[in-house]
Amino acid sequence: MKFFSSVVVLAAAAASAIASPGSVKIGYPTPGTILFPGENVKVQVIQPNHMDTNIQVGIALAIDQCENNVCDDPSQKLGSVLYAGQFEPTASIGGGRYQNFTVTLPDYIGAGPGIFTVTHLSLIGAGPYPELEYGSVSVIIGGRR
Repeated sequence: MKFFSSVVVLAAAAASAIASPGSVKIGYPTPGTILFPGENVKVQVIQPNHMDTNIQVGIALAIDQCENNVCDDPSQKLGSVLYAGQFEPTASIGGGRYQNFTVTLPDYIGAGPGIFTVTHLSLIGAGPYPELEYGSVSVIIGGRR
């Protein structure tokens, strides 16, 4: 019976991850973009339309170096936080919503593979319940110019 309970809990968790209403993602930078220390970077955060009530709490934008081509899981380590604050997306003509930000990469970040992450917290539904989600894109951190 304990095994069956574990399977049910795991299945429910997987279904909730797949059916997650937020699915926030990074529109820019795109995978493989080369970013340089000290550079101003335009970032686009995209969120699809919601069927449920969605109260935005906020987001954090961060960049982290990947050691030996292995990037840390953003839920465990964000790296250098470039922005933490309000998320007020605007409706897009093609559907969904987005917001653009400009952030400055730290001068001290080393060259090599990196991960650019958005962490998003919102309140969903009439209850409401909290939803914490991550979106990330692999980037390349260039050497100093």
